[in-house]
Amino acid sequence: MSGSYWNGVHFDTNSVIPPWIIVIYFLIIIGLLAYGWKKHLLASFKTVDYVYMGLLAAILVIWNFFISPLIPRFSGVTTWFYYPDIGEILILLLVASLIGKPGSVMTMMFIYTLLSDIFHYGFGGEPFWFIYELTAYAALYDLYLLLRGEYFGTDHQAVFWGKKKVQGEGGTTTQQHLVTIRGLFVLDCLVGGIIVGIAYNFWYQGFWATFVEGYSYTTNYVLTTTLTNAAGGALMGLIAAPFVVYIRKVIKGVY
Repeated sequence: MSGSYWNGVHFDTNSVIPPWIIVIYFLIIIGLLAYGWKKHLLASFKTVDYVYMGLLAAILVIWNFFISPLIPRFSGVTTWFYYPDIGEILILLLVASLIGKPGSVMTMMFIYTLLSDIFHYGFGGEPFWFIYELTAYAALYDLYLLLRGEYFGTDHQAVFWGKKKVQGEGGTTTQQHLVTIRGLFVLDCLVGGIIVGIAYNFWYQGFWATFVEGYSYTTNYVLTTTLTNAAGGALMGLIAAPFVVYIRKVIKGVY
C-alpha cells in the first residue's frame, strides 16, 4: 500500500478514477442541485417525509447488518453480480417513490450512515464514508429526481420537463409541461437499480478504496465488474419495480 497515511486514510491518488474526475463530478452535483434550488425544485420536506426517511434508513440498517449476511454468497457469482443488493435497491426506490423530492435520498442516506457508524462501524475514516455514500448512491438518485419529482415510481404518470406559460380566463399562468408515458416506472427502477449496482465497483473500488484504505484495483477489473453489476442492478431494479408501484399505491393511493 502506497501513499501517506493519516487517521485511517491513505492519501494515495493512484486510483482507477483520477481525482480530477471526482472533483468535476462533485462540481456537477453542486451545480445541478444549485439549479434545482434556484428553480424551486428542491421542495421543503414535510413531517411525513422525515418519517419515511427515518423508517427506511432504519430498515436499511436491519437489511445490511442482520438480513443480508444470512444470504448465501458464492464468490464466483457475487463478484460479478452482487444479488444481496436487491434489498438496498428496493429501499432506495421506495424513498424516491414515496417522497419524490430531490434531496430526500441524500438525507435518508446521511441518516443511514450515521446509524451505521453509531451501531456498527464506528467513526474511523470519516467523513469519507459519508462522502462516498452520499455521492455514489444518493446524489445520483436526487439528480434523477430533479427530472422526475413526485412522479417517480408511478405506473403511467408524466415526466417533468420544465414550465410553460398558459393563457387562460384568469390571465397567463405558469404550469408544468408534462408528457405522459405509460409504464415509466420501469425506467425509474432500471436507473435506480443500476445506480446501486455500480456504486461499489465503480465508485468505491475505482477511487475511494484506494484513497481511504490504500487498496489498488486494475482498470480492467473495475470496468468489467462495473458492467456486469450494472446489468445485475438493472435486473434487480426490474424485480423490485412491481413491489415499488404496489407499496406506493397502498400508502399513497397513487399509481
